[in-house]
Amino acid sequence: WVLESIPQEIIDTHELKVITLDYRRECQQDDIVDSLTTSEFSEETVSKLTGINGSATSSEQEHSESHFLHILRLSENGQEINRGRTQWRKKTSR
Repeated sequence: WVLESIPQEIIDTHELKVITLDYRRECQQDDIVDSLTTSEFSEETVSKLTGINGSATSSEQEHSESHFLHILRLSENGQEINRGRTQWRKKTSR
């Protein structure tokens, strides 16, 4: 569920560097779950952002790393089953 939610452009241009999973509770075979993923800013990325009046623009077109937060939760009550973080680095040219 973690890797399935990564945008294709990240998979094409980056490779998985770090994955961290935090198991919070069990779920059952019949449970309906929600899989959520959002992009996170790394400290490196935040330091490269510039902008005025709340509109940020990147000072670099390509970032060397991308970070994502992943949550698997029960649809019924929103309880977290699993939380994960992935860190992706730009593929090196060969």
